[in-house]
Amino acid sequence: MKKYQIVVLRSLKGFGQFVTESRDEANTYEFGEDDERPVIFGEKLKAVERRTIMRKVRDVLKVNCWLRTHKKGADSGISGLCMSCPACVLFGGTYAPKKGGPSGGKNVVEMRRVFYTAAFPFVGGGIRDVTFNAVDERTGQTGQAMGTNQIIEPRDFIDVVTVEADNADWVRLAVWGIEHTDRYGANTRIYGEIHNTVLGVLEDTRLRLAAIDLARKGPFKEVKKELVEAVEQELHTKLTQISCGDKEVGEVIRKLALSVEVNDLARRKNSVDLMVDEYFAKVREKYSDKNTQEAKAPAQGKERKAPTGKDKTLPKTIGDRVAELRPVLTPALTELAKNLFGAKEGTQQDPKLKEIEKTDYAMARLVEAAVFSDEIEEEEIEEQPAA
Repeated sequence: MKKYQIVVLRSLKGFGQFVTESRDEANTYEFGEDDERPVIFGEKLKAVERRTIMRKVRDVLKVNCWLRTHKKGADSGISGLCMSCPACVLFGGTYAPKKGGPSGGKNVVEMRRVFYTAAFPFVGGGIRDVTFNAVDERTGQTGQAMGTNQIIEPRDFIDVVTVEADNADWVRLAVWGIEHTDRYGANTRIYGEIHNTVLGVLEDTRLRLAAIDLARKGPFKEVKKELVEAVEQELHTKLTQISCGDKEVGEVIRKLALSVEVNDLARRKNSVDLMVDEYFAKVREKYSDKNTQEAKAPAQGKERKAPTGKDKTLPKTIGDRVAELRPVLTPALTELAKNLFGAKEGTQQDPKLKEIEKTDYAMARLVEAAVFSDEIEEEEIEEQPAA
């Protein structure tokens, strides 16, 4: 597996507040004697950029994937993650069903493919305390000081984000998320505006760059030019340019949705998800109740029997189970094809439907849509006033 190291210049445009939850002091690192510098921890950067990418994935694929604790603590995951989309593969996560599926009550754990350390500035200092007050709207006078914020003055930070993948599309998605995130740290209403610039990407089979080492090379008069030249001279190689614009990101996400990595994660999630069998049971019951002429039509000279809810024998694979119930699943599969391919319409003979109907990604989306619909109905019932 390759390691793509993305060199990011993070320019703080204004003041920033980068603290931990347990204290109000800025996070710092001693670069040397009398050289204390503020730092931005990698987890603070990752959390914001993950949400940026998740919003885009939800917009493109219409998945129900959120960083939240499920309000009922049920089978949809303790963190609300769908565990079957490109964002979940890139950033990792855990699925812990309340009730186990065909393979028993097991958790699904996906390790992240994108790694953050910390962003370091080229110079030290620039940390100050700012007192904030409350103003009386009637008199215009300030009262007693309410507290103090320790903030960072404007400056450039250097960062290296690593993506482990065999497909550069994962890097493109990460680059898009970095370039489209611009608020970090605490109190982002007034602090934390950062403009990110990807200076280049180093592709190798091992790690060769570290943000803390790059920070020691500064300061620079023209950081974008001088830093890249220093890195390329030291490593005896050129940084490559990998980009992903707004017009490209949708197609990149759709391609990754059908990737081996996403379907492998979806397969593992489906294998422990009891809702998969419950979903097919409901669909089979619906199929039997509505029992269309197509279901009654003879096949190859033999009468074809419609499946019933009492029939306990289920085909082994996702594809077989979908194929058996295709007449009733076609509308849902058609909608899924629209999200993946932009198709205007789909039929049972549509090759695009044939391409996705056997995938674990499609199964995860079908179950997700049904569960999400049930949750909405339950919420509407709960919100109705008592008679």
